[in-house]
Amino acid sequence: MTETAEESWLADACARAVRINEGNLLTLLSDNRNTEFGKKHNFASIRSPEEYKKAVPLSTYEEVHTYVERMKAGERDVLTVYPIAGFCRTSGTEGTPKYIPVSTAALERYSDKIEWYKKRAHRQAGGRRLFVNGFRVGLEQKKEEYLLSELYYRNLFQKGLLSFSEFAGGQETLFWQNGHDMLYGKVWTALASEDITTLESIFLYDQLLFFQYLQKHWRSILKAMKAGSIPDRIRMPEEEKAVLLKLPVSLERLCSVEAECGKGFDGIAKRLWKGLVLSSGISSAAFETEDSGLRRYLGDVPVYYFAYVASECHMGVALRPEECRYVMLPESAFYEYLPWRQDGESGTEETLLPEQVQKGGLYEVVLTNFSGLYRYRLGDVIRVVDFLGESPVVEFVLRKNQFLNVAGEKMSICQAEQAVRKLVRRYGLPVHRYCIGQLPWESPSCYGAVFEWEERESSGNEQDAGLAARRLDRALEEQNLDYQDVRRLGFLKRPEVLFLGEQEYDAFLEENGLTGGHNKPRHAAGVIREEVWKKWKERQRT
Repeated sequence: MTETAEESWLADACARAVRINEGNLLTLLSDNRNTEFGKKHNFASIRSPEEYKKAVPLSTYEEVHTYVERMKAGERDVLTVYPIAGFCRTSGTEGTPKYIPVSTAALERYSDKIEWYKKRAHRQAGGRRLFVNGFRVGLEQKKEEYLLSELYYRNLFQKGLLSFSEFAGGQETLFWQNGHDMLYGKVWTALASEDITTLESIFLYDQLLFFQYLQKHWRSILKAMKAGSIPDRIRMPEEEKAVLLKLPVSLERLCSVEAECGKGFDGIAKRLWKGLVLSSGISSAAFETEDSGLRRYLGDVPVYYFAYVASECHMGVALRPEECRYVMLPESAFYEYLPWRQDGESGTEETLLPEQVQKGGLYEVVLTNFSGLYRYRLGDVIRVVDFLGESPVVEFVLRKNQFLNVAGEKMSICQAEQAVRKLVRRYGLPVHRYCIGQLPWESPSCYGAVFEWEERESSGNEQDAGLAARRLDRALEEQNLDYQDVRRLGFLKRPEVLFLGEQEYDAFLEENGLTGGHNKPRHAAGVIREEVWKKWKERQRT
């Protein structure tokens, strides 16, 4: 690999990745040999990865959820001996929410390593970090289910690795426990702070929402800041309003912000914060449409793609800005890789170890983690693009089993996303967000695509939608030859398209049960509810 920005701890760990991987397994087997799962699979007698693969079958959440439910009920030594910090409720991208146990032992293995690059950038730049998310949990508050990010940042705080003085607004605005009008408080904090040098979020998409909110509400927020009073319509407890009102801000700063926003929002980030050096958040090539919308606001500020993360494990870190690829962290888990073919079938259940994977190969990630999941099929398909020492450097490709499959065409969400990106690039389709699903009640059936229409406050018209549907149809045919065949045979008809405004799009997602979890794009809509589609289609027609 060419010269990288990694620090010595990362290079040293990756140089020993094979030994660390096997050591992780032997530690897990020894520590958990007396758990119910460990006794069932005779952990005490296993001495190697090969013996482990013979003794323990591959698993998915369906195979372990009864164990997890017992753990949630308070049973101990079921899957793991390690104390559980909390249960993460996934956002249900595959249809059914899951409850993933996260142990303190797992957090200890990666919590001080994931943020290494953006912390280094901040140390070099000085100033303040602006975190555009807010957590609806206090640092000492306990609850039944968490987002992984809540457990992650709580653990950083408890280990003394989270310095609130680095963040614009401090602790009160970072852990914003009120869920309403959170972006109002974040924008207020940002406009009051002239010395922001890093923009941070869980997902990069959260920063797009932040800038969209700023563009829509900057005048009213500046007016309130000049008056030193927050309107009653802002749903925020009085103590949180008091925190914002206490933030120091000069009239000169407010006038400067007003002048810059008045010029337009292309490249606004660097104009509002002259010392800004980095934007950081999780993303992947699948979210290129949303990320390109963020680039309009960021201008030439470099983007650092942060980490490769799932609720089950923090698996990798990005090596440098502007590269959406990740080196797998050797100490986070015991890794296996299941070969994957483009047709969506693995063709084998024989996994490979990190030293056996090939550059250019596609693999499904299989984890044995420090939270009680054994040979767990993560459902993520990655491509190995390089190695750092002995550890693979990977690109996220797609979520396995996310297909549109009305007539045997097996259109992967990845292919559908590539088709939408072609529309954006080729025709300048002004889209902020979108999702694609199936309309099975139509005869013949078809796909339904919903686009948030950037240039409108309300729905696009039927003529716009018809043109976009024809173009989408051609783009889908280019991505998937089976789709082209079934279209020409008449088993599928041309897609239907809806253009919705921002609030309408949010309402559509909610009515189809597609909200929940972090604010991240939901490109896969599954089967769209007939009554919901027809309601919004009629509104577009009128």
